Amino acid sequence: MMIKRLLVIFLSLFIIYVGVKIRKRERVDFIAGYNVIFKPRNEKKLAKRVGVLVMLFGIETIVFITLSLFLSNLVGFYGTLVVLNILFIGIFIIVDQLSNF
Repeated sequence: MMIKRLLVIFLSLFIIYVGVKIRKRERVDFIAGYNVIFKPRNEKKLAKRVGVLVMLFGIETIVFITLSLFLSNLVGFYGTLVVLNILFIGIFIIVDQLSNF
């Protein structure tokens, strides 16, 4: 059981690292539909927002793994946060498309 938690923590740290790289690289060409469905108007701002959100997702994962040691039934709440993170990425794309320079 402890090995699983450690693996999830290492995965979470990797997710945080990916978020930092997205934010610093200032590119979001990994998003599905890039240059086909949408072309970012302000790719640097979108990358910063998505990078911060990915880092927060990694932090949320570490926090929930730690809290699961002491509390039970957090799976539903964590699942809700995962869905909210995905929705926020969609909102960030919509805001980017509606923004004017």
